[in-house]
Amino acid sequence: MDMDPARINADCATVAAFYGSRPLLYDGTGRSVTVSAWLYDMEMIFYTCHIEDRLQVSLASRCLIADARLWWMTYGEQQMPSRTWAHFRAVVLARYGPIPMGGPDDDGQYRDPEIYRDMHYRRYQSFVADWHAYPQESTGHYCCRFQEVILPYTPQDMPHPQLQALVILRNGVPPRIRRFVKEPTIERTVGDMMDDILQVEVTAHMAQADAFMNEHQVPIDDVGIGGPQHEVGPMFPEDPIPAMPVQEIPAQEAEDQMDAEGPADDSIALVDPPEDPPVIIIPSDDEDDEDEEDDMEPEAEQGDWVEDIDDAEGDPEEILFHDGDWDVDSDAESDVSMITLEVII
Repeated sequence: MDMDPARINADCATVAAFYGSRPLLYDGTGRSVTVSAWLYDMEMIFYTCHIEDRLQVSLASRCLIADARLWWMTYGEQQMPSRTWAHFRAVVLARYGPIPMGGPDDDGQYRDPEIYRDMHYRRYQSFVADWHAYPQESTGHYCCRFQEVILPYTPQDMPHPQLQALVILRNGVPPRIRRFVKEPTIERTVGDMMDDILQVEVTAHMAQADAFMNEHQVPIDDVGIGGPQHEVGPMFPEDPIPAMPVQEIPAQEAEDQMDAEGPADDSIALVDPPEDPPVIIIPSDDEDDEDEEDDMEPEAEQGDWVEDIDDAEGDPEEILFHDGDWDVDSDAESDVSMITLEVII
C-alpha cells in the first residue's frame, strides 16, 4: 500500500509534539501516579496537540511501563477489537481502576478512591505473613528477593516504614544467622542490615575452611593459586625480574678477565680479594708546589723539642719552650752564646 509522504510527515510531527509534552508514565502500581491522573494527563495532551483518534491508543500504550506494559502486551490489547480511546480507557480502568461500589442501577453508585491502596496493603500483608528464607538459600539470593518482593509493596504511609522493613528482613533469616545480626533501629538502613547478613555467611564459610584444613592437616603453603607444590610465575607484570645467580671465581681469574675483556660482569664476585691492596699515588701537576712543601719546616708547639739548625760544629742544642719563651739550656757544652727567643703566642 502506497503511503502519502505528506501524511507521514504529519504523523511524525504529531509524535514529536506528543513526546515534547513529557507525558506521564504508568507502571501499574500507582505509587508515582494513579491511573486516573495518568488517563487525565493523556486526554489533556491529546487535546492540546490536536492528536487524531487513530493515533491516541498507540501513543498512550507507549507510556505503559513495567507491570502495566506486560499486562497490555499479554491481555489488554486482545480485549480491544476496536482501537478507540473510549474502549482503551474502559479496559485500563477495569484492570487498574477502583472497584465500583453498588449495582449498576443504584442511584448511589460510586467508585471508592481508597480501594487501590487497600488492595496494595492486602498484597503486602500476604507477602509478610509467609516471608522467610528458603531451605539452603544463600543470603545473597535472600536479600535480592527481599528487594524485589517486600520493599516495592511496603506502604509508605505507615509509621516508620523503613523500621518495619528491617524487622521483616531480620526475622526472615534462619536463627543461626539472626543471632549475629544487630537489632533494627531507626538510624539503621536496609543496606546496613543486608551487609551484616552477608558478612555472617562469609565468616561462616571462612570458619568451615579453617576447620577443614585443621582436620586434614593441610599446610597453608599448599593451598595456593598453583595447587599443591606447584611453582607459579609472577602474578603481576610489574613484579621485578629475579636477579641472576652470583658466580664465584678466583680473584686471579677475575683480574685476568678484566684485563682481557674489560670490566667484569655484575654476576662475578671476588672470592679471595688481595690482602694488601695497592696504594694509588696521584702525581701532582705542579712540581714547584712539592719543592715548596719540602722546604717548609713544621712550626713548633708548646712542649716540643726543637733543634738549633744554625749550630753546625757542636751537638744540637736542646731548647725548651716555657710559657712562650725559648731558653737555651745552660748546661749544654757549646761555644754558641745563649740565645733567647721570644715567641708571641
